Amino acid sequence: MMATPHMVVGAAVGRALRRPWLAYPAAFASHFLLDFVPHIDSHALFGANHGGPTRLEGAAGVTDFLIGALVVGLVAARQPSRRVMIGSALFGILTDLAEYVPPFGPWFQNWAGTAWLTGPHHRIQHNLTPAHWGLGAVTQVAALGLGLAVCLAGRKSTRRIAGAQAASV
Repeated sequence: MMATPHMVVGAAVGRALRRPWLAYPAAFASHFLLDFVPHIDSHALFGANHGGPTRLEGAAGVTDFLIGALVVGLVAARQPSRRVMIGSALFGILTDLAEYVPPFGPWFQNWAGTAWLTGPHHRIQHNLTPAHWGLGAVTQVAALGLGLAVCLAGRKSTRRIAGAQAASV
């Protein structure tokens, strides 16, 4: 799955749970749940069949991460649980960051202390081919929409309540 849905769902977990000791492990687990859902990612779209990432795949990954960071920053702004939301967003994408970002990626994939995680991470993924991009896009949009709905739930009513309290004082 692309980085943006992972990050937004992680932020949604943070908003829902609000306690870092609960939210961070749950957001980390959400990464694996989302990867289990059939999806398409930048490797399927822009990668080579064999070998390392292509330049276009790398550019897509960096752009996707930056978009995710911007979206999470915007939805977390002025929320009481914003720090937990941002931390949870990072935990939601942590596995991919550790596994694919150089220079740590190859070390993470091969070191015995963490290699146990990369095998199952790849085995559970339901990566679709570009021929099935429609289904892969729908699942990502659904995850993104659900995550945004949780992140933004109650924001307007919170503002109204705060405004009403200020007016009554």
